Amino acid sequence: MKYARLTGTPDPERTPEIFDLLARSSFVDEARLYDWNLSSDAVTALLEVDGERERFRDEAADVLGMRSVDTTRISERRFTLLAVLEPTVVPLLQGLVGTISREGLVVAKPLLYRDGQVHARIVGSAPVLQRAVDEFPAEIALEISAIGEFDRSRETPLSGLSDRQREALLAAFDLGYYEHPRRATHEDVAARLDCAPNTASEHLQKAEIKLVTDVLRSEFVR
Repeated sequence: MKYARLTGTPDPERTPEIFDLLARSSFVDEARLYDWNLSSDAVTALLEVDGERERFRDEAADVLGMRSVDTTRISERRFTLLAVLEPTVVPLLQGLVGTISREGLVVAKPLLYRDGQVHARIVGSAPVLQRAVDEFPAEIALEISAIGEFDRSRETPLSGLSDRQREALLAAFDLGYYEHPRRATHEDVAARLDCAPNTASEHLQKAEIKLVTDVLRSEFVR
């Protein structure tokens, strides 16, 4: 079983509005696609977005192929997005869905949308991966950054954290808590999370313990 790590850059002149909204808009820093469900005429996608929730909802209402949008606030600049998309009215999206929805192929989650690109990992046998790459829509410039045997590396370092621990860690990183010299305190992280400083400290400590334990354990078992 193989995996291929891909970076796709759609042609700016032919990019669907849906992609521009997620990966090129000034009010979205990053979007992560965690799951989706295919039905006869729609794709229901679950994402986590770093950006301006209200602005996103306003803009999404007029995007071609976006049937419905439901958002839930996580923090000041993060929200969960449940979007129902109509591939049949967006040719590039329809072609892409057809390429990845094939027997013997799995798209490992999450997919990352940022800076005009989408980053993904696909898993399957070597022939299946090759056919998928060969049949990607021509409007998407595809770069293969890695190919190898698929194993537990598909799990990200943040996979074992709770939602709140992950949120605290990302907030601390964004605020400069882990820079040297440190640019933020537990109080700053707490303000971002809208919780007490000791609660923010507890979330960070538990997240750090899990990350360090997982990294060191992987070293010992090699």
